[in-house]
Amino acid sequence: MSLWISLYLPSCPPAATSPEAALALLQYTPNVACFGEHSILLEVQASLSLFNGAPNLCRLIRGSLRKLGICHARLGMAPTALAAWLFAVRTARPVRLLGAGRLPWRLDPLPAFSLPSAQPYRDWLEGIGCLSLGQLRRLPRKGLQQRSSPQVVQELDFAYGLAEQHFTWFQPPSRFARRHELIERLEHTHAILAIARRLIEQLCGWLQSRQEACGELTLLLHHEKGRHARPPSRMALRLSEDAWRPEDFTQVLAEQLHGLQLPAPVIAMELAAGRSRPRNPANAGLFPEPGQWQRQESRLLDLLQARLGPDRVLQPAPCAHYMPEQANLWQSVQAAARPGPGLAAPAQACRSAAPRLAAQARPFWLLPTPRALAMEGDRPVHEGRALRLVHGPERLETGWWSPHGHEKRDYFVAQDPQGARYWLYRLREPRGTQEAGWFLHGFFS
Repeated sequence: MSLWISLYLPSCPPAATSPEAALALLQYTPNVACFGEHSILLEVQASLSLFNGAPNLCRLIRGSLRKLGICHARLGMAPTALAAWLFAVRTARPVRLLGAGRLPWRLDPLPAFSLPSAQPYRDWLEGIGCLSLGQLRRLPRKGLQQRSSPQVVQELDFAYGLAEQHFTWFQPPSRFARRHELIERLEHTHAILAIARRLIEQLCGWLQSRQEACGELTLLLHHEKGRHARPPSRMALRLSEDAWRPEDFTQVLAEQLHGLQLPAPVIAMELAAGRSRPRNPANAGLFPEPGQWQRQESRLLDLLQARLGPDRVLQPAPCAHYMPEQANLWQSVQAAARPGPGLAAPAQACRSAAPRLAAQARPFWLLPTPRALAMEGDRPVHEGRALRLVHGPERLETGWWSPHGHEKRDYFVAQDPQGARYWLYRLREPRGTQEAGWFLHGFFS
């Protein structure tokens, strides 16, 4: 059993129905075919359970068409492709018919010339009093075929489900790169985002048809040509995790466009996808997928990077080193999402050294450069408050092989009169320009 949806787009030129709309509609079914000049057919029987039924599927399809700028599409649904097309094109109110039992009852009242092949014989059909499809199919088949054409009888069988109709399915390109020519110059980023949504909708249909995901996009904003020509503005959209849903791309792109300053009006836009990768299969279990929270965290980090900049969203990158300022390193989340081969060895070494360092207290906030402390008698002073040593020492001697020289430190946990705790050390021997004395290195929370 099949179920078809027909989309009739009378106000759009044929170029708008293919391949733009066909690419976007691949999100809902791999079986998409262009029919005539203004219609698209979708075989959606296998998609009903995935999209929670026919009403919700129709709502999603209309939403995708609106993102493409198609707001007046007429939709018909029927167990046969030609019947769905007739319900979308020939009825005052489009019909959504799920079962085949009522199909003859809904088709019979339609005009006899509704079939595309019956259009040339309209006057003859009206002359013999054959005004409806019900009357047309009750005529002798052999005589109807002789007096009209075999296509009329064949289309009758297609519409009523007595014969199977075959289509050439739309084939997406092997690489996604779409260009949209604008009919007017765009000078504001919100207008650019509206056009970018159209391109992203096509991208997601392309990804869905291949069951793949993508984490890198390139958006080119083309400017004036001729005497005032300038190179296109390039925007790189990088996600920490590969995605295939429109909202995953548009939210991050909106943040990037929010702070974009256009050097000149935009006359065309081009969107190209980077390397796409096979998508993990969906979780069919009863309980939520373990990686669901990780994906939500990745989406949040993508938004923060787009709003603040990739160099302002950092995460710890600990390294196996005896010097605290060398072990406590940070790197951007974007670089950590796709680590290079050089990061694997330090991370592994740090994990192996972690059990040996776990017994020692370490502050959460480590200063990038130790701060020299004044003395009050034999006690170090921070912001006018004398500190009392409550734990230590922890001796650190290392670096004799390095060009910076041998480090000799004694670390202590100190506390001020208000109860705040600090991590400081005493440099036992001068080193370079640093004199022996007390230094503040971190704060405990």
